Amino acid sequence: MIRLDKVTKSYRSGKVKVKALDSVSVDIKKGEFVVLNGPSGSGKTTFMNIAGCLTRITSGRFFLKDMEISHFPDHFLSAIRREKFGFIFQQFNLISGYTTWENVSIPLLPMGISEKMRKKKAMNLLEELNLETRADFYANELSGGEQQRAAVARALINDPEIILADEPLSNIDVENARTVITVLEKLKTKGKTIIISFHDSQPLITKLIDRMVSFDSGKIL
Repeated sequence: MIRLDKVTKSYRSGKVKVKALDSVSVDIKKGEFVVLNGPSGSGKTTFMNIAGCLTRITSGRFFLKDMEISHFPDHFLSAIRREKFGFIFQQFNLISGYTTWENVSIPLLPMGISEKMRKKKAMNLLEELNLETRADFYANELSGGEQQRAAVARALINDPEIILADEPLSNIDVENARTVITVLEKLKTKGKTIIISFHDSQPLITKLIDRMVSFDSGKIL
């Protein structure tokens, strides 16, 4: 599903060149549940951004479903993101002036889906995540845990083939974490490819893991 071949990603920090990823090669198969593990700054988030077509590589080759897309134009990558991926960002990235269900349904807007259908799809997911009573609350009126679950629902609204989640269990209590894990478990049984990053161990999710990829200083250990 996703293949990185000797991928390097470099940034400039003043006069210093920083390698966020250093000649990384990895294959992730369709339907795999993969956990990325490592300390802050180890390269996990950069890997996720590249895998999700959010960041371009500096060198190497990047394949999605056996098609090299390393140098495809932005409009093509944008279409891939919209159609193939669901993103759960660590900072939620909800829009404060929109209600919960409106935030959840945002990925459907470019697809020309009617408001009635967008709300129906959003409500189904909010109910699954025990958030239906907050559907008409504005995003800034939600607690941190509620915002996290809304972000999960938004990531799933377009029925993506690949789910990328950056610290999806942060800022939520154990009960709500179990709710999110139950949703992820259902997605795994449907054959979805799931890539999740954690900076430390997460015992609650151990049973779902097919493989753990450990990062340190931009390299895979």
